[in-house]
Amino acid sequence: MYRILLVDDEALIREAVSDNVQWEKYGYELAGSCENGKEALEFIEKNPVDVVLTDICMPYMDGMQLSEKLSEDHPAIKIIILSGYDDFDYAKKAIRYGVKEYLLKPITAEEMGDVLLDLKTELDKERKAEKKISELESAYRKGQQLLYSDALLHLIRGSKSDEEIRRELAKVGLNLDSAVYRVAVVELDIYARSGYKLDEERKRESALMAFVLHNISQEIVEKSKAGEVCQGKDHRTYILLHSNRSAEFRQKVKNICREIIGQMNRIMQLAVNIGLGSYVTETENIYKSYEEAEEALEYHYIMGGNHVMEIEEIREGKRQADVDGFLDRIANHVKGNESRKIEHDFEDMEKELCECRYDRRSAGVVLQRVVDMMDELCRLSETEGCQRTASGEDVLDRALAAGQLKEALDILASYCKETGEWMDSQKNIGGKKYAVMAMDYIERNYSDCDLSLHSVCSYLNISTSRFSAIFKQVTGTTFMDVLIGLRMQKAKELLEHTDMKNYEIAERVGFNDSHYFSIAFKKITGKTPTEYAKEMRK
Repeated sequence: MYRILLVDDEALIREAVSDNVQWEKYGYELAGSCENGKEALEFIEKNPVDVVLTDICMPYMDGMQLSEKLSEDHPAIKIIILSGYDDFDYAKKAIRYGVKEYLLKPITAEEMGDVLLDLKTELDKERKAEKKISELESAYRKGQQLLYSDALLHLIRGSKSDEEIRRELAKVGLNLDSAVYRVAVVELDIYARSGYKLDEERKRESALMAFVLHNISQEIVEKSKAGEVCQGKDHRTYILLHSNRSAEFRQKVKNICREIIGQMNRIMQLAVNIGLGSYVTETENIYKSYEEAEEALEYHYIMGGNHVMEIEEIREGKRQADVDGFLDRIANHVKGNESRKIEHDFEDMEKELCECRYDRRSAGVVLQRVVDMMDELCRLSETEGCQRTASGEDVLDRALAAGQLKEALDILASYCKETGEWMDSQKNIGGKKYAVMAMDYIERNYSDCDLSLHSVCSYLNISTSRFSAIFKQVTGTTFMDVLIGLRMQKAKELLEHTDMKNYEIAERVGFNDSHYFSIAFKKITGKTPTEYAKEMRK
């Protein structure tokens, strides 16, 4: 649809033309109507149109004056004059001002329709030609941009010979005569995550995000006059920073990187990672700075998103973490089923590995050691029967696939807390079992004067120290207290219901010394066996 503006000082004519011409049938929409040329110009400034249909005689600014102004300021607008004057001078002016049609009143709606159809054919041809030119210009710009990006990427990555790179740079007019160079690789955090998969819709969205990242980076770098920017097919943005002022360069580079991160956070609410290679002074060595930038970017794993990672700082900060110390602490807290302390252990470990600049591979070794330690603790716990909810192998796979160290350590912290709870439950299950078996054994063998802690532990196949701890935890008392208590209870029953002698009762309940039996009985009951028997047999 083309937009047409009707200009005539007579309201009746405006209404008649507006109502009688079937605008849409001929490919137009009536954008509006004005009383004179001055009003029409004001309308056009705010509401672009394709065609102006105007009368000649109007107050303030007539149709010829309007046509003259349109030919000067809006040459693309087509003009149709509808006049009651068959005047040659008007016709000559109309030709000079580029008027497409000079129509004499009266004119029928059908005649107007024919004129509009002819004009539409011309407008269609012009639009098609403009579109073709625009497409050619766009293709040319795109081609030039691709040549520029390819040349810059080959230079940054060192993927072609020096001579080939020089030819490519000359072809796109890229002059890089500077004292110092440095490469930055900029990546959206969503791409940095290992195993991150995108569906088709997210792929389209992410391509737009990467395009925005490139444009923001380019705008900031160009504003700072600090280097060249291009976008790779991997959705990363590559920046070749260069300067002749080496002393100021480092801080300037950092400021640029922080501004890129800040704008992406603010505009797109997306985290960004930036890796910075070291400084080089020869264009032939730019690829070394690029390789270091890639290496630095890998440390997003421990540092998370929205960081500028400089290879110099990373290498200076690298040292060995006290992994053995952390493993010992974690093991002790798992054994004690201390969940909060386990969480703190992993928080401290994350901080330590980050400060020591552990890369993904080195951190992976630590993750493996944690899982191995948990498996060994469970193996040595001497428990049985309960099935764990997760296997160490599955947990390790999930931890190694995590995009960042914090995520991986959170997975292991949960696993260690679960292991502590599992071991604790197994202790309770095992402890109750041992206590029940011990009580049954005591009940059946209390009359044996040789019954002891060692004989019970030998029967249960468990160490005396572990059994004592378990037995005390389950029963709330010691083995000897239970044994003596049971023997005294059995002795009371015999004293109450039989005429057995004291030495006979002593032997029956496991005492081979009747004197010692009497002392023990009085200590428990406050009476001698004889006194107790007399009192109970009355």
